[in-house]
Amino acid sequence: MTTLYLITHAYTRQVPDTDATLWRLNEVGRKQAAALARQPFWNRVDRVLLSSEPKTRLTVEPLWQARSLPVQEDARFDELRRTPEWTYAYTARVAEVFRRPQESIAGWEPATEALTRFRSGVAEWTARYPQEAFALVGHGLTLSLYRAHLLGLPRVALRDWQELAFAAVACVVDGLIIEDFTVPPAVPIVPRDATSARATRLSRSSE
Repeated sequence: MTTLYLITHAYTRQVPDTDATLWRLNEVGRKQAAALARQPFWNRVDRVLLSSEPKTRLTVEPLWQARSLPVQEDARFDELRRTPEWTYAYTARVAEVFRRPQESIAGWEPATEALTRFRSGVAEWTARYPQEAFALVGHGLTLSLYRAHLLGLPRVALRDWQELAFAAVACVVDGLIIEDFTVPPAVPIVPRDATSARATRLSRSSE
């Protein structure tokens, strides 16, 4: 039986015209990371998987101060690859990516390709350590794609992505979602749609 905890990275400080893969946590995100580290589900985790983006490593940094767990980075768990320039009307772009998953929208990685590499990473790590329970810290778009795959959905509903909060946790056992994404107790809640609204304000202020 393979147990996989899926975790969205903590809230980041958005920096317009800077590659989002380089963003780091803001003050709220650091509080989320500290609260996540105190959650009891870590008692059942044997190994932590991260993407290669700093925000996932920073999300579990407080955990390392309390627990000694093997940690591996794997670029297959990176966010859906996007062009580095600031994206205006970001939510509309995401909606189009989900609506046309086999196509590259405005230079972004096709959703089907992002899901394929993500699934490959999960399959390889769980096959390599079949007796272990994993915590995988990832990103909103790719985790939304993987969730839809596990649920047998043909594509991601935009609302599902918008409602996927930062620092949320889901539990998957043998490919079945036992507990859907929810923000654990004592972790500050930041909905993704709030971030989209903030991104819109930032983009307007930079015009």
